[in-house]
Amino acid sequence: MNPRELSERHRKRAQVALDLGRYDAAAREATAALGAWPDDDEAHVLLARAHLGAGRHRPAWESVQQALKRSPNRGYLHYLAGLTLQYMGRYDEALGPLEQAIALESQYPRYHVRRGLSLMESGRRDEALAAVASAVSMAPRDSVVLEVAARVYGSAKDYDAAERLAKELIALEPDNAAGFGRLAWLYTEVKRFSEAAEMAREALRLEPNNYSAWANLGFASLEMGKLADAESASREALRLKPGLQSATLNLSAALRERGALSDAARVLAEARARDPKNESFRKQHREVVDALALKDQLRVIDRVVLTVFAAVLAALVAWVDWRVGLAVSAALVLATVWVWATGRRKARARLDEGEKKKG
Repeated sequence: MNPRELSERHRKRAQVALDLGRYDAAAREATAALGAWPDDDEAHVLLARAHLGAGRHRPAWESVQQALKRSPNRGYLHYLAGLTLQYMGRYDEALGPLEQAIALESQYPRYHVRRGLSLMESGRRDEALAAVASAVSMAPRDSVVLEVAARVYGSAKDYDAAERLAKELIALEPDNAAGFGRLAWLYTEVKRFSEAAEMAREALRLEPNNYSAWANLGFASLEMGKLADAESASREALRLKPGLQSATLNLSAALRERGALSDAARVLAEARARDPKNESFRKQHREVVDALALKDQLRVIDRVVLTVFAAVLAALVAWVDWRVGLAVSAALVLATVWVWATGRRKARARLDEGEKKKG
């Protein structure tokens, strides 16, 4: 078998693995194809898509650049470059490749809808909506176009249009988690939390490793006061997407609500170490640390008060009569419970007051 034939065999295997969502296997086969024949352009494309699917954005970018060097006039490669930059959160930079893709191959609606997303994230709302509307008119039954368009309309706070497009996506592809996931996000935005949780669970039924759906489920559960569900969903989102801001903040809030301040501080400290420039992590961590310090301070005061109170009572008992011991013991127990309960109420009140001032 010559190098080209061997490369083609691995490339076909890579395509099958990619279609099945087995991104690591796809990457291995695409790499093997390039090992057999380094000039296989399609293998570079498959490798980039495999890395993207697995969340490995930097290797995906490098693979796209290798493909672009060989085929600079291929619109799809510019689109793939723009898509990769969007996944990396670099929406402004993604505009250049996406516009280049449209200049080369203007007939593809996915190029236009992705450009609309970058425009929206760059603050160019009217241009974004025009680009998205154009894409939807070109391909009203394209699942990717519908999903991204719903996202753009949701960001523009046109919730009715976003909901309509997400429902059209569900009707078109009921086994696609994207539509349910988009509705889950949308319903959290409009504070329909029970519906948001329902849609997130539907998305997870179809795609158990959908970190965004787990994060939305965590937030909806938190808002409904279901702390255990909020904690478990947020932890799952973070397992799948370490450092995800929304899941981190939801988890820390759930832990704080149930009084696990040390756990909340640990979660936020890890998040700050991962992303030291994140202002939300810094602020929340500072608040939890302050709450812990206040709690420790009140514990010391409580212990001192209890110790003094017990000593005084013991002295009085000694001077009066040992037979009064039972009554004194009962009073001591009641006093201890009262002091600890008062300390907790004061700690909660002072913490709430501090949070209101900081807010």
